Amino acid sequence: MHLRPLTILPFLLFPASAYAQAAMETAMAPWMDEEVELRDIGAKPLSIEDLEGPMETPDRSALEKAYSERIVDELRQYGYNIFADAAPADAKPTGTVSDDYVLSAGDKIDIVLRGQQNLRTTLTVDSKGLLILDDFPPITAASRTLGDIRRDFETEAADTHNTQIYVSLSGIRQIGVLVVGHVNEPGRKTLTAFNTVLDALSEAGGIEKTGSLRRVKLIRDGKSYFIDLYHLLMKSGGRADMLLQDGDRIIVPPIGPTLAVGGFVKRPGIYEIRDDEILSLKDMLGLGGNVVTPGKNRFLKLDYAPDGEETVQDISDKKLKAFRDGSILMVSQAQAARSEAVTLSGHTREPGTRDIKKAQKLSDLITDTKVLGDDIYPLLGMIERRDTQQLTKKLVPFSPQQVLTGTYEEKLEGEDKVLLFSNAQIRALFQEREQDKLLHEASMTNAPQKDSITDPLVKSFLEERSAFIRGAVRVPGAYPVADGTTLGSVLAVAGGLTLEANKGNIEVTSRLPVQNDEEDRTAGTQRFTVNVEQHDPDSVLIGAGDTVRVNQTFKRVEDQSVALIGEIAHPGRYDLMPGDTMLSLLDRAGGLSPYAFPSGAIFSRASERKREKNRFEAQARDLELKLASALQATDKDEKPDMAQVAAMQSLIAEMKNAKAVGRITVETDPGVLLSDPDQDILLESGDKIFIPKRPLTVRVAGEVLSPAALQFRKDKDARDYISEAGGTTYYADRDRAFVIYPDGSAQPLRTSNWEHKAVMIPPGSTIIVPRDPKPFNFLEGAERISQILANLAISGLYIDAIGDDD
Repeated sequence: MHLRPLTILPFLLFPASAYAQAAMETAMAPWMDEEVELRDIGAKPLSIEDLEGPMETPDRSALEKAYSERIVDELRQYGYNIFADAAPADAKPTGTVSDDYVLSAGDKIDIVLRGQQNLRTTLTVDSKGLLILDDFPPITAASRTLGDIRRDFETEAADTHNTQIYVSLSGIRQIGVLVVGHVNEPGRKTLTAFNTVLDALSEAGGIEKTGSLRRVKLIRDGKSYFIDLYHLLMKSGGRADMLLQDGDRIIVPPIGPTLAVGGFVKRPGIYEIRDDEILSLKDMLGLGGNVVTPGKNRFLKLDYAPDGEETVQDISDKKLKAFRDGSILMVSQAQAARSEAVTLSGHTREPGTRDIKKAQKLSDLITDTKVLGDDIYPLLGMIERRDTQQLTKKLVPFSPQQVLTGTYEEKLEGEDKVLLFSNAQIRALFQEREQDKLLHEASMTNAPQKDSITDPLVKSFLEERSAFIRGAVRVPGAYPVADGTTLGSVLAVAGGLTLEANKGNIEVTSRLPVQNDEEDRTAGTQRFTVNVEQHDPDSVLIGAGDTVRVNQTFKRVEDQSVALIGEIAHPGRYDLMPGDTMLSLLDRAGGLSPYAFPSGAIFSRASERKREKNRFEAQARDLELKLASALQATDKDEKPDMAQVAAMQSLIAEMKNAKAVGRITVETDPGVLLSDPDQDILLESGDKIFIPKRPLTVRVAGEVLSPAALQFRKDKDARDYISEAGGTTYYADRDRAFVIYPDGSAQPLRTSNWEHKAVMIPPGSTIIVPRDPKPFNFLEGAERISQILANLAISGLYIDAIGDDD
C-alpha cells in the first residue's frame, strides 16, 4: 500500500477567548482519550450500500482488492463514500439561524425599521464587537447571541414612538481552516462559522482510502483532539459535526490496521481498528450491523498463520478475542423458521406473540380493559396483514371499544400484527401534521418526539380515516375513526361538551346516510343538526372525513381585573369589562377620598412592567459581558481590582432582582376627566393605580445619610432638603441629582456650591441623589451606569409606594 508522506506546513494560530476555550475543552473532553471504545453499535446502522453505492463500482483500492480476493464477496472500505458528491460547504441559510447563534466580528445584521421611521440597512459587527445604528446607542454584539441582540434593539426601539424594529442575520463571518494529509484536495479552505469538521473534509474532496477515518486530528490553539468518524456513521454521534473556528488545522493520518466482515450480515465491509486491537465475535457482528436473520448461523474466521498460509476456523464463543489486523469474519445464512402466530403491540399492558390456535379472533386478544393501556385511543386500532396474492401489506381498521362491547369482531390470520394506539400518539400525529408545512418552509428537521408515529404507512392510514371535531368541546381536533363509530363516542374522546356548548344544535357534515327514524337520506355529503338532549348521539354514525361542529350558546368570560389602592372610598381589586375607563372605575370605587392627591397618582401597567423588566435584564447581561472582557485584559494596569469587581457584581445582581414599575403618566382627577374625556384612559388587565394622600412633605432618597420624608416649606430649595437628610454619602454623585415631581416628570438639580441653581420643589416631590459611577469607570460605556443607578432608585421608590403583589 502506498502511503504518501505528511507535509509539515507552518501554521498561524488564532487565540480564542477564555469562554470559547472553556467551551471547547468541555465539548472535547470525552474525545481527548485516543483509546475510545466502539461497542454496542446502534440498531439502525448505515448500510454499506447507503455509503458505498453499487458494489460493481470499478475504482477499488488495493486494500479492497486484497480482501475481496480472499473471499467470494466483493468488500468495500466502510465509510469513505460519505464524501461522494458532497456539495460545497456553503454558509447556512440565514432563514434557519436560531436565536442561540453567537455573533462575532464580521457577522452582518439586517435592520428594518417601520413606523415613524422607515429604514432598511445592514450593519457589520466591527473589530470592537459593536453594532452602531444612527439614533441608537452602540450595541455590544461580540460573544452574544442573535436573540440577545434582537431584544436589545427592540428594547431601545420601544422608547421611540410608533416604531418597530426587525433584526435578522444577513451574512456569516468567514474563517480559514487548513486541511492536510490523506485527503483528495489538501490545502487552506475558506468556510463559515456554521461549517463543521465534516464540512471541511468534504470541501477537501473527502478522505482518500489510504487515510484514516478513526484518527482524524483537529489542532486548535496548540491542542490536539482526535475525531472518530465511525461514531458519526454508526451511532449518529461524535464530534464530526462540531463547529469550526478560524485557524483550525485538520490532519488526516494514514489508515491503521483493518479487518473485514462478510457474508450474511447487514453491513458487510472492511473496517479500520486501532493499533494492536483484538476484537471478539460480538464486536465483529456489531461492526457488520449483526446477522441478516436470527437462528443457528455459522461464523468462520479467516486469518493468516505465522508462515503466511491462510487458516479457516469456526467461532462459537462470542466473547473470545480472536479477530485482529487482517482477519475476516464470514457469516453463513441460517434457515428462517416460520410459525403461525399473531402479535399484539402498541399501547397495551400485554404485548407479545400469541399462538394462532389460542387467538383466532380479535376478542381473544382484547379480552377486557386490563389488556389496554391507561391512555388507550378507543376509536381505532389496526391489523397489519400479509396479502399473499399481492405480496403486500394490508391494513384492517377496527375499534377497540367495539371489540370490548361485542359489536365488532374480526377473524385473525397467521402472522397478523395487531397495533393499538394511545391518545397521546394521536394528538402528537396531528400536531406534527400542522407543523409540517412551517418546518418545510424553514428547512428544519422535525426530530421524532416521544409519542411520534414514525411509520409513514401507519401515519397515512390514520390521517385518511380522520373525522374533525370543532367548536365547544374540550379537546377539538382530528380523530381517526373505524366503521361504526358513533357521535357519542367521538364527543367523549374529544373530552365531552363544554359548559357553553349548545346541546340542541350540533352540526354534522357527513357522507354517510342519516341513521334515525325521522329522515331517510341516501349516501352522499349532507349537513344536518342533532339535538343530543332529545336524540341518542350513539344513533348517529360518524365516518372518515366527517365534520362535527358543536355551537356555543355564550362566550366564556376571561378573568380580568385591576388593583385600585390608596385614597379611594372603596379600594381593592375590580373586575374589568371591555370599554372600562379610569373614570368609570373611580365611580365604581366611590370616588376619591377628601385627602386624595390625584396629581401624584402612580399608574402601573403590566405590559410596561414587562418591558422595563426586560430592559433591566438586558442591561445586566451587557454589564456581565463587559466585566468579563475587562477581566481578560492582558495589561495588569488595565485590570480592575477586586473591590471594583465586587461592586460591579453587586450592581448586576441588583439589576437582575430589580422589580419593574411600568409607570405611565395619566390623569386621575374625576373633574378633569369629566371636562376632558380624551384623557380618560382605557384600562387593561393587570393595571395598578395608587392614589396618594395630599402631601405636606418632600422625600429625599438615594445616597444621603438619612433618607426621609421632610416637611415642605416654600422657602427651601434642594440643598436645604439634602442637608436635612444628613447630606450626601461618600458614594454620592451630586452632579447628577434630580427631582421627581408628583406627576412623574423629572428635572436635574445643581446642588454644588459653585454651580447652584434654585429649583422649585413642590410638596409630594422626591429628590434623588444617585450613586457615583466612578468605581465602574474601568468598563467600556461606563457613562450609562449613572442612568442605570438612577432607574434602580426610582423603581425602588415606586415599589415602596404601590407595593409588589405580582
